[in-house]
Amino acid sequence: MAYNASTFNSPSLNAMATNSSLIYQRDVSIAMNSTLEDANILGTLATNQTQLDIKGQLSRENSTHFYKYTLDGDNLKLAFVNNTASSNIRLQILNSSGKVVADSSETATQTLRDAYKNAASWDGLDQKAGDYYIKVTFDAAAFRAVPQKYSVAMYSGTRFSTSYQTTAKTQTSTRQAVLVDNTMTYSLIDAKAYETKASHVANETKAEAVNIGWIFADKSALSVTSRLTDVCSVQYYSLMLQKGDNLKLTYNNKTATSDTRVQLYDSSGTKLYADSQGTAAQKEAYKTLTGPDGVAVDPGQFLIKISYMPGEEKKEQLYDLKVFSGTSYTALYKTIAATQSWDDALATGRIGTAYSMQNVLASYLTTMSQGEETSIIDTLSQTV
Repeated sequence: MAYNASTFNSPSLNAMATNSSLIYQRDVSIAMNSTLEDANILGTLATNQTQLDIKGQLSRENSTHFYKYTLDGDNLKLAFVNNTASSNIRLQILNSSGKVVADSSETATQTLRDAYKNAASWDGLDQKAGDYYIKVTFDAAAFRAVPQKYSVAMYSGTRFSTSYQTTAKTQTSTRQAVLVDNTMTYSLIDAKAYETKASHVANETKAEAVNIGWIFADKSALSVTSRLTDVCSVQYYSLMLQKGDNLKLTYNNKTATSDTRVQLYDSSGTKLYADSQGTAAQKEAYKTLTGPDGVAVDPGQFLIKISYMPGEEKKEQLYDLKVFSGTSYTALYKTIAATQSWDDALATGRIGTAYSMQNVLASYLTTMSQGEETSIIDTLSQTV
């Protein structure tokens, strides 16, 4: 049973959850040096229907955060809290053009401070329906050595039936990968999670695709964790869309030392819907696939192909992907896909025609004659 959104009631702002209200959640990433164009989308703040909530952390390395929301109504109320409270931080509301319309800082103009005070009051701030931005940063001359955790709760009207919680994960080093999810897909806070294991084989074909399950719009989602290797350099996944009119996908190469490619096909593997490294049109389709709208499709079976870019050095790449339909899910089916080793691929005949045994033996004997430690398997893996 879902948690009741009454946890996010705000008596001081006269905004209360209705009976049987639901909580949905998602994580987003904030890269260093983010700008307004990088704003994370929170969704729609609809009067007497939805409540939007943000949790984040400012730091010296990542000191400016942007969020975007759409107001479906004419009034905004918000509660901005610095949970660490050892330094001053600032919240600004910007209109769709990026102009500041409200500001919590004491250094702002009186008009902007008054607008913020209205937003943080029982009556709220009157705003026209449309797109707006939230900007959170350190206040002028604020001490930045200690990270500051903050929360923002947003309301419109006096009640809400659904709460959408966004937790921001911040990049604090250029060596830290930024995990991207632009699909705007929320999970129910107590979504069920199921896990299964599978394995990729060398020279995998479409017919040998790993089956990762089925998707039902706004009910189930699929998740995969695996790795590309020089042995399993082409990997396929099959999935079934039982009900829904779109597919959305997130893909993150967590290692990011080799360039990889993601393609979405029909069940036969002949019709290509989207390609992360294809033609301009195919890349645009991939952008749509990984965005909030997704690619329009009919129910049926689909294939996802993960591979290295042609000519790319085949370094091991750890990756994960998720597939959705709709805007939310209540159950997540996870697949942990292992990869076949050289030894096993040789023993099972998955590889064996792409090398000359005479050359392998010659290379092995040369290495040994030079006093270096090796094995015939290691030599083979370097020769194939």
